Amino acid sequence: MSESRRPSSGGGNRRAAGVRRTPSGKSAKGGAGKGSSRSGSSKSTGSAKGTSRTASKGTSGARTGAAATTSAASASSAKRPTSRTSVSARHAGAAPKGAGKGRGKKVAATNFLNYPRAGRKNPWRWIPSLRMIVGAMALFVLAGLGFAVWLYNDTEVPEPSDFALAQTSRVYFADGETEMGKFSEINRTELPADEIPDNVKQAVVASEDSSFYENRGVSPRGIVRAFVNNLQGGARQGGSTITMQYVERYYTGTETSYVGKAKEAIMALKADQELSKDEILSRYLNTIYFGRGAYGVQEASQAYFGKNASELTDAEAALLVAVIPSPSTYDPANDPEKSTQLWDRVITRQVAEEQMTPAEADALEFPTTVEPNSENSLGGTNGYLLSQVRNELISEGFTEDEINTGGFTIVSTIDPAIQENTVQAVENLPEDRPENNRVGTVTMDPSTGAIRGMYGGADYVTQAQNDATQSRMQAGSIFKTFTLIAALEDGYPLDSRWDGNSPKTFRGGWTVKNFNDTDYGRVTLEKATTNSINTAYAEANLEIGPERTQQTAIALGLPEDTPGLDAESSNVLGSASPTVAEMAEVYGSIASGGVHRDSYVVQSVTRPDGSSRYEHETTDTQGMDEEVAINATVALQGPPTQGSARDLQNVMGGRPVAGKTGTSESFRSAWFVGFTPQLVTAVGMFQPSADGTSEETLTPFGGEDNITGGTFPTQIWGDIMSTSLEGEEYLEFPELVQLDNETQERSYVPPPTQEPEPTQAPEPTQEEPSEEPTTEEPTTEEPTTEEPTTEEPEPTEEPTTEEPEPTEQPPSEEPPADEEPPADQPTEEPPADEEGGEEEADAGLPEVEDLLPGEGQGLGGGREGRDGGRGGD
Repeated sequence: MSESRRPSSGGGNRRAAGVRRTPSGKSAKGGAGKGSSRSGSSKSTGSAKGTSRTASKGTSGARTGAAATTSAASASSAKRPTSRTSVSARHAGAAPKGAGKGRGKKVAATNFLNYPRAGRKNPWRWIPSLRMIVGAMALFVLAGLGFAVWLYNDTEVPEPSDFALAQTSRVYFADGETEMGKFSEINRTELPADEIPDNVKQAVVASEDSSFYENRGVSPRGIVRAFVNNLQGGARQGGSTITMQYVERYYTGTETSYVGKAKEAIMALKADQELSKDEILSRYLNTIYFGRGAYGVQEASQAYFGKNASELTDAEAALLVAVIPSPSTYDPANDPEKSTQLWDRVITRQVAEEQMTPAEADALEFPTTVEPNSENSLGGTNGYLLSQVRNELISEGFTEDEINTGGFTIVSTIDPAIQENTVQAVENLPEDRPENNRVGTVTMDPSTGAIRGMYGGADYVTQAQNDATQSRMQAGSIFKTFTLIAALEDGYPLDSRWDGNSPKTFRGGWTVKNFNDTDYGRVTLEKATTNSINTAYAEANLEIGPERTQQTAIALGLPEDTPGLDAESSNVLGSASPTVAEMAEVYGSIASGGVHRDSYVVQSVTRPDGSSRYEHETTDTQGMDEEVAINATVALQGPPTQGSARDLQNVMGGRPVAGKTGTSESFRSAWFVGFTPQLVTAVGMFQPSADGTSEETLTPFGGEDNITGGTFPTQIWGDIMSTSLEGEEYLEFPELVQLDNETQERSYVPPPTQEPEPTQAPEPTQEEPSEEPTTEEPTTEEPTTEEPTTEEPEPTEEPTTEEPEPTEQPPSEEPPADEEPPADQPTEEPPADEEGGEEEADAGLPEVEDLLPGEGQGLGGGREGRDGGRGGD
């Protein structure tokens, strides 16, 4: 190679660094070997064969230096592996082990994000590089900033007057026009910022937002603190500032979504820029709800302490601030212990913020509040309706603050005419009615479950407990309806017969009595319903199983946790204690052909802008077969026509009525629950003890010796229904149907078909049947002494005469002992239609007044446990 083509010493250095390959691995090795042993030599040693090229004198020194450098590089390369890889192979991470050591250069990335990572082996090459992480974070930050800018520019802060004012919610009757009342009519007296006491401002800042005067409407530190606390499982916190609370309560409403919270924070930022801190704090204290119907600190001061806000002490100011998070819950009148704890918390925070000294705090005493005054709209009977509306809205997910400040238009299901009739019916009771006599009523549309009328008491302000929906009383004989339905479902028809004699002892020693121990003999299920015969129903309940009565009550809508609702044999006599509203609902299931519908009192809720907030939707549940409901209704028409509620025939003008009276043991409660095809009404009357923990015997009044279901409860029912159905169509109930499951045997053993022959037979006529009716027409032939047949005869017509009294037989002609009537025959002479188990006939049946003095069907088995039960009503 010529002297002119030899590269400079700089190029030699690059080659020594290994950028280019050596011409031959062998010569490189040889050169390295020689050069390594001759450090500092000025002679050229680059050729393994001893060949050398001389340079000109002027350049010999440079060449000598280059040769020395080359020798040093060769010596260094002898210590590294001789095999080398291409640039492409190194980029792919395929360089041999140790190839990159000691060379001071990393493998170059093949793309901007260096993913997958060059020069890394699995799985490390798939872990994102720092460059990729930083790039993704930068992209995320840029996107977040862009979204924040868009959201900030897109969010407007409305005027406070658009939300903070006109927030009263109004409740209307079902016509949507007649106003029933208002929820928390806004009693607000706005105070200028300089007239709001400093102790109130200081207390609210210390309690709700200690950084209020420093933050810009939001508190990042508070948000992070709340986030960490929530992750650690502490009491849930929101991290809201006073400004954010102001925005949330009166601009955005309660927000839970991330976008909603973001808008809330931006609105707080904008409000903080537009308003001074003092103005924000003043608006907040002038508009928030403090409970007791009071909005703003001025009205709150009057509601809790009966004074102006300017007169509040430090202790009183702290208490007002303590109730802000949940006014009704933390009101000292509702929870004094919790309110005291929160009051102490506010004082402690004020000390921490150096608003007062520890000595000043120790000197404070929990303030005494005035008694809360119920709002005027809750006075009288309408107060119970409004309270029921509020409770139902809360159960549907509304908050109390939302109800009080939402400005809703609430339409109830209460018919104003029916409600007026209901109140008037109770006011029609005799003037000597005892003061502690209590009445509850509910009138319901069985086709929808809508409550059309309700009486919970005379005045909600003086008695807050609703006697229609909250007070419980023993059911008495109205519970027999569930046994009736269960028997029909189990295959026992209405003409199945049961023992109606009294007293009667069943297995386990359970003794049951009818009112006045009246004996009825063998009676049909329908007759036992009409006359409310305890012993017959007790026998039926034992035969089908008491658990069937319990299950039927639950299937028709009675809550499973109803006190006293069990599977004991005495449940048929009404040992459970339901509410009036619950019994109206379950009897409504019968009236609607077995379809159960939950009762309700709120039809719709509309926002101030006219949009719908809530609309009731009825849910139907088939509680029993329709044909069973029809036959049960047939049986339940007996009490209002022939039984203890028969006076309704005159009151209702012949309109068909089905229902059942009930009187618990010792006359502690009295009921009538009944229905027409259009409406069902339940009426309950009871008398609480002085301490309100138990029921007393109803004190007689109005000329009645005993208060039973057939007296004033039936009277109230008739007054409500007769006026409420005026002008309505007369609808008939369906006729009796033949059930497919009527396969059960009659639950009795037939008695002998013929009484012992009297000494002198009466002169029968063509109109008088013989002692034992036969399938043939009665004749004038003398009765014979032939042995009675074992088959049970069936009469072809109702007998018209009573059977000769046994007292007419001469003592010397007593029948043989083996021919005496069986033990289950009545001890008193039963009606001819019931003797011997014959088909029932009304001829010869004593009038009910003769059987049951005063009421007619007497006591309807309230507690009636295994120690014996009485009833009849």
